[in-house]
Amino acid sequence: MTEKMKAVFGRFLAQNKDKKLRLLVVLGLAGILLIALSEWLPRRVEQTHGEQPTGAAVSVAQVEAALEERIATLIRQVDGVGDCHVMVTLESGSRLVYAADRTYSIAAENDSGSEKILLIETDGGPAGLLVTEIQPSVKGVAIVCDGGGDPAVCRQVTGLVSAAFNISSGRICVAKQK
Repeated sequence: MTEKMKAVFGRFLAQNKDKKLRLLVVLGLAGILLIALSEWLPRRVEQTHGEQPTGAAVSVAQVEAALEERIATLIRQVDGVGDCHVMVTLESGSRLVYAADRTYSIAAENDSGSEKILLIETDGGPAGLLVTEIQPSVKGVAIVCDGGGDPAVCRQVTGLVSAAFNISSGRICVAKQK
């Protein structure tokens, strides 16, 4: 078959005296050939910096541990605290919010409607259209430190943690270490 194609193209090019037209036909055929070949080449997936691959979500325990370390480092800077241990509890893990197509029934008395998550086509198949990721909120903080018996230190640490996490002082407990 390739010999027949070569013969047909050879006759066409030999019959056609106009060099510009010959060049245009050859370039067009080369473009079509490259497009056809590109379907057989493997695709390379590039990941931009900062993106996390699917399935690499951070666990609640990892988030808690990171927050505990950051708060412990911060609290140790307060005068009178000394050695400290911090425990942070979270309300829940991270939540992903996807774009949704909502339809509401005007005739219905209650506002029941239907909701369908909008999908986009990816290399791995259809996936939900991610709008945002809601980070977990802090449920409570427990701090055990050398200076926990001093009311002034307790007030300073409670105020610091309250400001850092934007939680009420009732969710923070500071105790003296043995």
